[in-house]
Amino acid sequence: MSTCVVFMPCYNAERFVCATVNRIPWARLPPGLDYCLLLIDNSSTDRTWEQIETLLTRPNTFAVHHQRNSGYGGSVKSALQWSMARGAEFLVVLHADGQYAPEELPRLLERLLELPYTALLFGSRLAGNPLRGGMPAYKFVANHLLSALQNLILGLHLSEYHSGYRLYRLPLLAPLRWRALSDGFVFDNEIIFLLHQAGLAIAESPISTYYGEEKSHVPKLGTPLAILANSARYLLAKLSLRHDRLYSV
Repeated sequence: MSTCVVFMPCYNAERFVCATVNRIPWARLPPGLDYCLLLIDNSSTDRTWEQIETLLTRPNTFAVHHQRNSGYGGSVKSALQWSMARGAEFLVVLHADGQYAPEELPRLLERLLELPYTALLFGSRLAGNPLRGGMPAYKFVANHLLSALQNLILGLHLSEYHSGYRLYRLPLLAPLRWRALSDGFVFDNEIIFLLHQAGLAIAESPISTYYGEEKSHVPKLGTPLAILANSARYLLAKLSLRHDRLYSV
Protein backbone atom coordinates (compact mmCIF):
# COMPACT_ATOMS: atom_id res chain seq x y z
CA MET A 1 0.00 0.00 0.00
CA SER A 2 1.30 3.45 -0.94
CA THR A 3 2.09 5.88 1.87
CA CYS A 4 1.00 9.51 2.07
CA VAL A 5 2.87 11.69 4.54
CA VAL A 6 1.00 14.74 5.82
CA PHE A 7 3.82 17.08 6.77
CA MET A 8 3.33 20.06 9.05
CA PRO A 9 6.21 22.58 9.20
CA CYS A 10 6.12 24.27 12.59
CA TYR A 11 7.80 27.45 13.80
CA ASN A 12 6.52 29.32 16.86
CA ALA A 13 3.10 27.75 16.34
CA GLU A 14 2.30 26.75 19.93
CA ARG A 15 -1.14 28.41 19.75
CA PHE A 16 -2.18 26.70 16.53
CA VAL A 17 -0.50 23.36 15.94
CA CYS A 18 -2.76 21.12 18.04
CA ALA A 19 -5.94 22.71 16.72
CA THR A 20 -4.73 22.40 13.13
CA VAL A 21 -3.84 18.72 13.58
CA ASN A 22 -7.26 18.06 15.13
CA ARG A 23 -8.94 19.59 12.08
CA ILE A 24 -7.40 17.09 9.63
CA PRO A 25 -10.35 14.97 8.38
CA TRP A 26 -8.56 11.62 8.34
CA ALA A 27 -11.80 9.65 7.93
CA ARG A 28 -12.62 11.49 4.69
CA LEU A 29 -9.23 11.06 3.03
CA PRO A 30 -9.19 8.82 -0.06
CA PRO A 31 -9.03 5.11 0.80
CA GLY A 32 -6.26 2.83 -0.37
CA LEU A 33 -3.38 4.85 1.10
CA ASP A 34 -1.46 4.45 4.33
CA TYR A 35 -1.42 7.87 6.06
CA CYS A 36 0.99 9.25 8.62
CA LEU A 37 1.58 12.67 10.15
CA LEU A 38 5.04 14.25 10.32
CA LEU A 39 5.65 17.39 12.37
CA ILE A 40 8.97 19.23 12.11
CA ASP A 41 9.73 21.91 14.67
CA ASN A 42 12.21 24.30 13.08
CA SER A 43 13.93 25.39 16.31
CA SER A 44 10.95 27.31 17.68
CA THR A 45 11.56 29.77 20.51
CA ASP A 46 8.17 29.19 22.15
CA ARG A 47 6.48 25.99 23.42
CA THR A 48 5.80 24.51 19.99
CA TRP A 49 7.89 21.41 20.66
CA GLU A 50 6.06 20.76 23.94
CA GLN A 51 2.75 20.94 22.05
CA ILE A 52 4.06 18.55 19.41
CA GLU A 53 5.10 16.07 22.10
CA THR A 54 1.48 15.91 23.29
CA LEU A 55 0.48 14.82 19.79
CA LEU A 56 2.86 11.86 19.65
CA THR A 57 0.36 9.64 21.42
CA ARG A 58 -1.67 9.67 18.20
CA PRO A 59 -1.20 6.66 15.90
CA ASN A 60 1.14 7.04 12.94
CA THR A 61 2.44 10.39 14.18
CA PHE A 62 6.13 11.29 14.01
CA ALA A 63 8.15 14.37 14.89
CA VAL A 64 11.56 15.86 14.19
CA HIS A 65 13.10 18.64 16.26
CA HIS A 66 15.61 20.83 14.43
CA GLN A 67 18.13 22.11 16.96
CA ARG A 68 19.10 24.83 14.49
CA ASN A 69 16.64 26.77 12.36
CA SER A 70 17.17 25.47 8.84
CA GLY A 71 14.70 27.85 7.19
CA TYR A 72 11.33 27.01 5.68
CA GLY A 73 12.87 25.40 2.61
CA GLY A 74 15.26 23.46 4.81
CA SER A 75 12.31 22.12 6.77
CA VAL A 76 10.55 21.00 3.57
CA LYS A 77 13.74 19.32 2.37
CA SER A 78 13.96 17.45 5.69
CA ALA A 79 10.40 16.25 5.16
CA LEU A 80 11.17 15.17 1.59
CA GLN A 81 14.22 13.24 2.74
CA TRP A 82 12.33 11.63 5.62
CA SER A 83 9.42 10.61 3.37
CA MET A 84 11.53 9.30 0.49
CA ALA A 85 13.66 7.25 2.88
CA ARG A 86 10.47 5.46 3.93
CA GLY A 87 9.30 4.87 0.38
CA ALA A 88 6.32 7.24 0.59
CA GLU A 89 4.56 8.10 -2.66
CA PHE A 90 2.96 11.39 -1.62
CA LEU A 91 3.90 14.32 0.59
CA VAL A 92 1.34 16.90 1.66
CA VAL A 93 2.59 20.23 3.02
CA LEU A 94 0.05 21.66 5.45
CA HIS A 95 1.13 24.65 7.53
CA ALA A 96 0.71 24.48 11.29
CA ASP A 97 -0.93 27.89 11.71
CA GLY A 98 -4.20 26.82 10.08
CA GLN A 99 -4.14 29.44 7.32
CA TYR A 100 -4.57 26.62 4.80
CA ALA A 101 -7.71 24.70 5.69
CA PRO A 102 -7.08 21.02 6.55
CA GLU A 103 -10.71 20.41 5.55
CA GLU A 104 -9.70 20.93 1.90
CA LEU A 105 -7.25 18.03 1.95
CA PRO A 106 -9.60 15.18 0.89
CA ARG A 107 -10.64 17.06 -2.24
CA LEU A 108 -7.08 18.08 -3.14
CA LEU A 109 -5.70 14.58 -2.65
CA GLU A 110 -8.52 13.06 -4.70
CA ARG A 111 -7.67 15.51 -7.46
CA LEU A 112 -3.99 14.53 -7.43
CA LEU A 113 -4.90 10.85 -7.60
CA GLU A 114 -6.88 11.64 -10.76
CA LEU A 115 -3.70 13.06 -12.34
CA PRO A 116 -1.17 10.19 -12.30
CA TYR A 117 1.56 12.09 -14.18
CA THR A 118 1.36 15.26 -12.10
CA ALA A 119 4.35 15.91 -9.83
CA LEU A 120 2.81 18.82 -7.89
CA LEU A 121 -0.72 19.92 -7.11
CA PHE A 122 -1.17 23.05 -5.05
CA GLY A 123 -4.16 24.85 -3.64
CA SER A 124 -4.52 28.24 -5.28
CA ARG A 125 -5.88 31.14 -3.27
CA LEU A 126 -5.92 33.51 -6.25
CA ALA A 127 -8.23 31.19 -8.19
CA GLY A 128 -10.89 32.09 -5.60
CA ASN A 129 -11.59 35.31 -3.70
CA PRO A 130 -8.62 35.84 -1.37
CA LEU A 131 -9.54 39.41 -0.43
CA ARG A 132 -12.80 38.15 1.06
CA GLY A 133 -10.73 35.72 3.12
CA GLY A 134 -8.65 38.53 4.56
CA MET A 135 -5.57 38.49 2.33
CA PRO A 136 -3.87 41.89 2.73
CA ALA A 137 -4.17 44.04 -0.38
CA TYR A 138 -0.39 44.37 -0.78
CA LYS A 139 -0.04 40.56 -0.84
CA PHE A 140 -2.89 40.27 -3.34
CA VAL A 141 -1.27 42.76 -5.72
CA ALA A 142 2.25 41.38 -5.24
CA ASN A 143 1.10 37.78 -5.82
CA HIS A 144 -0.64 38.74 -9.04
CA LEU A 145 2.33 40.73 -10.38
CA LEU A 146 4.93 38.12 -9.49
CA SER A 147 2.80 35.25 -10.79
CA ALA A 148 2.22 37.09 -14.10
CA LEU A 149 5.98 37.55 -14.49
CA GLN A 150 6.69 33.91 -13.67
CA ASN A 151 4.01 32.71 -16.10
CA LEU A 152 5.60 34.85 -18.81
CA ILE A 153 9.03 33.32 -18.18
CA LEU A 154 7.83 29.70 -17.93
CA GLY A 155 5.06 29.86 -20.52
CA LEU A 156 2.52 28.56 -18.01
CA HIS A 157 -0.91 29.80 -16.97
CA LEU A 158 -0.93 29.22 -13.22
CA SER A 159 -3.08 31.55 -11.15
CA GLU A 160 -0.36 31.82 -8.48
CA TYR A 161 3.06 30.48 -7.53
CA HIS A 162 3.14 31.34 -3.85
CA SER A 163 0.65 29.09 -2.08
CA GLY A 164 2.17 26.83 0.56
CA TYR A 165 -0.62 24.22 0.37
CA ARG A 166 1.18 21.58 -1.70
CA LEU A 167 0.87 17.92 -2.61
CA TYR A 168 3.91 16.24 -4.17
CA ARG A 169 4.19 12.91 -6.00
CA LEU A 170 7.57 11.83 -4.66
CA PRO A 171 8.73 9.24 -7.24
CA LEU A 172 8.63 11.99 -9.89
CA LEU A 173 10.39 14.53 -7.70
CA ALA A 174 13.07 12.19 -6.28
CA PRO A 175 15.53 12.20 -9.25
CA LEU A 176 15.65 16.01 -9.44
CA ARG A 177 18.12 18.36 -7.76
CA TRP A 178 15.69 19.54 -5.11
CA ARG A 179 18.39 19.41 -2.42
CA ALA A 180 20.13 22.32 -4.19
CA LEU A 181 17.11 24.61 -3.78
CA SER A 182 16.96 27.46 -1.30
CA ASP A 183 16.48 26.91 2.42
CA GLY A 184 14.28 30.02 2.51
CA PHE A 185 10.67 30.70 1.57
CA VAL A 186 11.61 31.04 -2.11
CA PHE A 187 11.92 27.23 -2.13
CA ASP A 188 8.22 26.99 -3.06
CA ASN A 189 8.84 29.07 -6.20
CA GLU A 190 12.13 27.45 -7.14
CA ILE A 191 10.66 23.97 -7.11
CA ILE A 192 8.00 24.98 -9.65
CA PHE A 193 10.78 26.14 -11.98
CA LEU A 194 12.70 22.92 -11.35
CA LEU A 195 9.70 20.70 -12.08
CA HIS A 196 8.87 22.64 -15.24
CA GLN A 197 12.49 22.43 -16.41
CA ALA A 198 12.24 18.64 -16.03
CA GLY A 199 9.07 18.55 -18.15
CA LEU A 200 6.86 17.43 -15.26
CA ALA A 201 3.21 18.40 -14.91
CA ILE A 202 2.03 20.94 -12.34
CA ALA A 203 -1.61 21.44 -11.46
CA GLU A 204 -3.64 23.68 -9.18
CA SER A 205 -7.04 23.65 -7.55
CA PRO A 206 -8.92 26.57 -5.97
CA ILE A 207 -8.92 26.81 -2.16
CA SER A 208 -10.54 29.17 0.27
CA THR A 209 -8.37 31.83 1.92
CA TYR A 210 -8.30 32.52 5.64
CA TYR A 211 -6.16 35.06 7.47
CA GLY A 212 -6.63 35.01 11.22
CA GLU A 213 -4.37 35.59 14.21
CA GLU A 214 -1.41 33.66 12.81
CA LYS A 215 1.85 35.59 12.37
CA SER A 216 3.58 35.43 9.01
CA HIS A 217 7.32 34.75 9.11
CA VAL A 218 7.78 35.45 5.39
CA PRO A 219 10.15 38.43 4.87
CA LYS A 220 8.05 41.13 3.18
CA LEU A 221 10.90 42.41 1.03
CA GLY A 222 13.46 39.61 1.06
CA THR A 223 11.18 36.92 -0.36
CA PRO A 224 9.88 38.95 -3.36
CA LEU A 225 13.47 39.93 -4.17
CA ALA A 226 14.52 36.27 -3.97
CA ILE A 227 11.64 35.34 -6.29
CA LEU A 228 12.77 37.95 -8.82
CA ALA A 229 16.36 36.74 -8.55
CA ASN A 230 15.32 33.14 -9.16
CA SER A 231 13.21 34.19 -12.15
CA ALA A 232 16.18 36.03 -13.63
CA ARG A 233 18.44 33.04 -12.95
CA TYR A 234 16.09 30.69 -14.78
CA LEU A 235 15.63 33.06 -17.71
CA LEU A 236 19.38 33.52 -18.22
CA ALA A 237 19.86 29.74 -18.20
CA LYS A 238 16.94 29.27 -20.58
CA LEU A 239 18.47 31.78 -23.02
CA SER A 240 21.89 30.06 -22.67
CA LEU A 241 23.35 33.30 -21.34
CA ARG A 242 24.49 31.68 -18.11
CA HIS A 243 25.43 28.13 -17.23
CA ASP A 244 23.46 27.15 -14.17
CA ARG A 245 23.90 23.88 -12.29
CA LEU A 246 20.21 23.87 -11.41
CA TYR A 247 18.43 25.05 -14.53
CA SER A 248 20.83 24.52 -17.45
CA VAL A 249 20.03 21.53 -19.63
